[in-house]
Amino acid sequence: MIREEFDYEKEHKIVGWYPPVKGAIWFSPEGMPSTPRYYRPIEARENFKMLFKNEIPYWIPDCGPVSTDVTAFRPRQHPDNLANHQAFDGGDTIDFDRLGDTLPGWFDIEYQWEPQCGGASPKPGKVKISDIAKWEDSITFPNLDEMDWEGILAMNKEYLNTDRVNQLGLQFSFWERLMNAMGVAEAAMALIDEEQQEGVHRFFDKLSDLYIEYVQRMCKCCKLDSIVVHDDWGHASGAFFSLDTCREMIVPYFKRFIKACHNEGLIFEHHCCGKAESLVPAMIESGVDYWMPQPALNDLDKLIETYRNDPITFAVSSPKLSTDMSEEQIQKMAESWVEKYKDKGVLLGPNMIVSPDNDFGQYPIFKNAVYMFSRIAYQDAEI
Repeated sequence: MIREEFDYEKEHKIVGWYPPVKGAIWFSPEGMPSTPRYYRPIEARENFKMLFKNEIPYWIPDCGPVSTDVTAFRPRQHPDNLANHQAFDGGDTIDFDRLGDTLPGWFDIEYQWEPQCGGASPKPGKVKISDIAKWEDSITFPNLDEMDWEGILAMNKEYLNTDRVNQLGLQFSFWERLMNAMGVAEAAMALIDEEQQEGVHRFFDKLSDLYIEYVQRMCKCCKLDSIVVHDDWGHASGAFFSLDTCREMIVPYFKRFIKACHNEGLIFEHHCCGKAESLVPAMIESGVDYWMPQPALNDLDKLIETYRNDPITFAVSSPKLSTDMSEEQIQKMAESWVEKYKDKGVLLGPNMIVSPDNDFGQYPIFKNAVYMFSRIAYQDAEI
């Protein structure tokens, strides 16, 4: 079967608009505006899924929560999303000035919003678990029956009714949840202290039950294609723990959780910041479908070659796009980018670092050019 031939005019025509995201204030207090929908020969979600079926897609899929082939979905009914000021949903604007910069998440952990990093971290001095062996005496697990599932469905029926990949987001996974409850140093020690490990195992096992039930109920409530789970395994200079420790303490639960996500038909993205390249084997063993490493901290090209025959995909960030670049210069960069990565089976991931010499406003030019050059490169692939 022959693919529809690339038509520049046709595939640069705006045929509709994707809904705005009023509850996420990453880039402005008003949230994110509507973005244009262009004609595509197949749905963006189907093109995205082709990559994970080991098929050549029509174009290199574009991932990330902003202006991509993905609709980020983090409903405000989940308190972690409100605490992180990242309510990616179909609801109205949220008055975060009224709510304040410190909000409770799951387990009644208070998170303090930090605009400069675009996220929230536990409020200093508010440790919830001082002894992991007795964590049951310190915290209460959320009751999912108390979530407004009907409200989630009603608020997001139109928001999730597009051709893009509907991607559920979970702010904190196993390591980050332990960190948030105990503190970084204390959590790291608990992973390797034989006297504390049994308590960690019990905690992670219970977390697995919670996360699996949350995803299963969310899939019954809404049409979903993917999930992104935040668990930062690295810091600026290395991993928080060894590969052996990760395999012993985290992989069994991560693997169980990912298997449940796969059973729901979800593609699994591990959002993992920091220098975590030493832990890629653990990601593979867990069943992670893709990871977008921070390019300044991880040797992405080496990772792509090292794990080319393993069941993991890497998202490659766009190069830095300075404010003084012309459209022609950006398109040449995109053409070189596609030529380099077209046979690597990668995703395009936006470079989210906003600085004076890196203009995110230029990114749509780059991503549209990547679409065009990869469409042309994959034109003759069999389907």
